[in-house]
Amino acid sequence: MLLDIGQYLQEQSIGLLGTDIFLSLLPDDVDNCIALFEYGGEAPELHSNIEKPRLQVMVRNVDYQTGRMKIEQVKNILHGLSERIINGKRYLLIKALQSPEFLGYDENNRAEFVCNFEIIKEV
Repeated sequence: MLLDIGQYLQEQSIGLLGTDIFLSLLPDDVDNCIALFEYGGEAPELHSNIEKPRLQVMVRNVDYQTGRMKIEQVKNILHGLSERIINGKRYLLIKALQSPEFLGYDENNRAEFVCNFEIIKEV
């Protein structure tokens, strides 16, 4: 799932995988970046090929306003995305679970933001 979403964000010109979009990693040596993390969602449905994992998108930036705009762009791209085939997998719906949130500044004074999403996709 992370690679699918990362590639989709790259196609939407949000960033480049391995340069400023990272999968399950927030590298300390990159100031301005997006990190995608997966975590448990709802239990799989019985007798169905549907699963509902969750996705956390974290944005870090040296400039608060730029970071805030970037997390909002990601939210706008992903929230409401439906009936999309990405890497041969069918995504029925991606929806934000809340508005983007400012987490604070890290030890290097970089602003950090987060937004969580529920994903409904075929297995």
